[in-house]
Amino acid sequence: MRERLGVQDGDRVRFEVEHGTVVLYPQRDTPSFGGMIGLDPLPAGQDACQRVDDLRHDPDDTAALRSAPAHPNVTLLDDH
Repeated sequence: MRERLGVQDGDRVRFEVEHGTVVLYPQRDTPSFGGMIGLDPLPAGQDACQRVDDLRHDPDDTAALRSAPAHPNVTLLDDH
């Protein structure tokens, strides 16, 4: 069976049920759980808020958002 699947002792496999049949797949290049949910290290010199801004907005939008006055119904907390 290992030869047909191309797996060795200690390799990871994935089980799936397809149309009532259990199918076994070799698991290749499995990313870490932390990597899948975004726990990779932040780029140098960047905090979490900056990283989220970069992911949400393109650079021009981010610059515009940071330069505009805050909306009167929004309270900004700045610990700098």
